[in-house]
Amino acid sequence: MEKRKIGSKIAVLTAAAMIILAGCGQNEDEKIYLDEVKAEDYVKLPEYKGLQVVQALPEVTDEYRDAYINYLLSLNPPEGAKDGDTVNIDYVGTLDGVAFEGGTAAGQNLTLGSGRFIEGFEEGLIGAKAGDVVELNLTFPENYINEEMAGQSVVFTVTVNTIMAAEPQELTDEYVKGLDNGCSTVEEYNQYAYDLLMEDAEESYENAIENSLVNMLMESTEFTKEPPKAMVEGYVSMLNENMEAEAANYGMTLEQFIGAGFGMDAENFAKEMEEQAKQYARQYIMLQAIADKEGLSVTDEDVEKEIEELTAENGGDMSVEEIKAEMDMRRYKEYMMSQKVMAMLRENAVVSAE
Repeated sequence: MEKRKIGSKIAVLTAAAMIILAGCGQNEDEKIYLDEVKAEDYVKLPEYKGLQVVQALPEVTDEYRDAYINYLLSLNPPEGAKDGDTVNIDYVGTLDGVAFEGGTAAGQNLTLGSGRFIEGFEEGLIGAKAGDVVELNLTFPENYINEEMAGQSVVFTVTVNTIMAAEPQELTDEYVKGLDNGCSTVEEYNQYAYDLLMEDAEESYENAIENSLVNMLMESTEFTKEPPKAMVEGYVSMLNENMEAEAANYGMTLEQFIGAGFGMDAENFAKEMEEQAKQYARQYIMLQAIADKEGLSVTDEDVEKEIEELTAENGGDMSVEEIKAEMDMRRYKEYMMSQKVMAMLRENAVVSAE
């Protein structure tokens, strides 16, 4: 599993994903919310209107579009993995039913036929399709570098996440007609792919502007005292819950996940989480202080309306009450407040391409 920086990984966890969790790791009577603190007591705000941001305009070149289409043509071939294809896999190796050290990983890219793994591992994945779970009964070679595993019979349980074919499928009108996107010609599909990529580029453009605005304000805001301990602990709980959920998706414990993914032990991971949680608390207090100064607020009716929209977007699979039961409603209200503030900051920002 590729080692990652904890900061960049946690940054992927959006505020929305964090705060809609019920926060089971912290007792209700231990929680503290923004409406229980006077935000202006914690910060001295800088000028926050008219902030200047330099951000390149969104662009999708023909080369980028073609590379994207080629990626899709190579992704998850219907006939399964062949020699020379690259599979992305999670695996757990067990000896006598117990996972052994170094035998578990997630998100590994492996080119079949490369000889990177012990004999039989790569061969056993030939013909596997994306989503398959394959059990491989293998034996480590007698001269294996790890003497404890040399000659041992083990079982690898391998989950195939994706397959990238060495040779992409051919893009033809016939191929396009078989896709569920309303296109019937290669020309139409090229435009469809361009539109998708431009939509993504425009979203990334707006996200980059908002991130710049927040970073500028975090750097120029004077934090006069530390955020409440209970608030920080609440964010720690939510970050942990997100990480535990991701670890579970890989079939790993949190300790295994942080070791494989970030190359750190539990103690150092806890310190990183604590610091990240403090940053979240400071950021939300800062945004609340701006909201208070601007008279921005979120009503219960606003929250109810948004939950109804979430229900509709979810295809009605969950009722409003079921969604609300999975959410910390006061945290979600805080999130909606932050979105209002960000919209105001974005509206008043001066954005240029250079």
